[in-house]
Amino acid sequence: MQKNKTHLPSILILIVLGISTAFVLLISFGLGVSSIVKLFTNGGDPAGGMISSFAFGFEFIILLLCSWAVLQKSMGRESAERPFKFPFAGWQIPAVIGIVIFSATLGGITAFTEITWLNWIVLPLLTILVIVPPLWMLIGIGTHGLELGPRWRVFSIIGLSMSISPLIMIILEMIVLLAVIFAGIAIIAIQNPTLFQEMLNLGQQLQTGADPERILTLIAPYIATPSVIAVLLGYIAVLVPMIEELLKPLAVWIFAKNMESPAQGFAMGIFSGAAFALLESLNASGDGSTSWPVIVSIRAGTSLLHMTASGLVGWGIASAFREKRARRFFAAYFSAVAIHGIWNACAIGAGFSVIGEFIGKPEWLFNIIPAAVCGMSVLGIGMFALLISANRKLNDTAITLPDMPVEEKNNEEEK
Repeated sequence: MQKNKTHLPSILILIVLGISTAFVLLISFGLGVSSIVKLFTNGGDPAGGMISSFAFGFEFIILLLCSWAVLQKSMGRESAERPFKFPFAGWQIPAVIGIVIFSATLGGITAFTEITWLNWIVLPLLTILVIVPPLWMLIGIGTHGLELGPRWRVFSIIGLSMSISPLIMIILEMIVLLAVIFAGIAIIAIQNPTLFQEMLNLGQQLQTGADPERILTLIAPYIATPSVIAVLLGYIAVLVPMIEELLKPLAVWIFAKNMESPAQGFAMGIFSGAAFALLESLNASGDGSTSWPVIVSIRAGTSLLHMTASGLVGWGIASAFREKRARRFFAAYFSAVAIHGIWNACAIGAGFSVIGEFIGKPEWLFNIIPAAVCGMSVLGIGMFALLISANRKLNDTAITLPDMPVEEKNNEEEK
């Protein structure tokens, strides 16, 4: 029987998760020690450091749970094959909303007191309470009623989406970014030597260690040119979404042949997006200043973006592999890229509005910010509606393949 055989996929996944779990624990410990030192030496941002330490600590717990579930499969335990059911009920929605509002309000008041030791104690836990419950709620809404498959596979997807998938994405995005930068420098050096020399002089000035406002004043005129804006938009709103939406559901690609239906692919895509959003949102919230309420609030919208987009791609992947509908995958993929790209364009537009003050165009703030906020708000509402409607549609029309004999199904999983 299968339980007496070595299940190589689960062992390989367990190795990846084990290394990732140990690495995350070391980071959490290092950040925690550094934060304590800063607290007693009045250096840097101790609250921000402790928020990051808590973030990695929470990620360690999740990866540990994932590793345990995969370990059960590698040991041949029957419990690993039991269907996973996400523990969600309707009453949790108002509970989550209440927790988030209370935590965000308390955290905002705490942050504005600017009492270092108080922020150090309170904000780390409140950051978890603001970011994690909405993810739980969105997972429950998006996957409610859908068949999720065996628990070891669900936890494998969550674990891989928090470890190897982000690592590959970061490496590819950095390679593409460096290629864009070097190509831009080469073009400027050939076509405009004067501008190239100005940039070299600017680089030397920045190396002297100017304050952030001075640095922004120096580089703003160069960033605000039409060509630079076009390149930045192309990278952030086109290339980054294309990379992320292809690789965020990397674990769904790995298990694509084992998905029973497109509905299950959608659910696994949501788990992939949630895992990535958890990693990104917690690690991006390491700021103990008065900006804390704004940062954690924005991350909620970004989490919805990642889950909805990855759900679409997961649905497309399962459709392509289980129903041989490749067009459905490309439609889902490019729809996710478009949603992600528009969101990123709105975000970078808000950033450019700030630069306007440094180049004598303060009207950018009043012209771009309202459009960016409205765009992101409409997208947020639309994505939430899409998550609900997709779940209902998939619950109504989910069609699975005919059940295979047990031996044949086990053989397929072993491949």
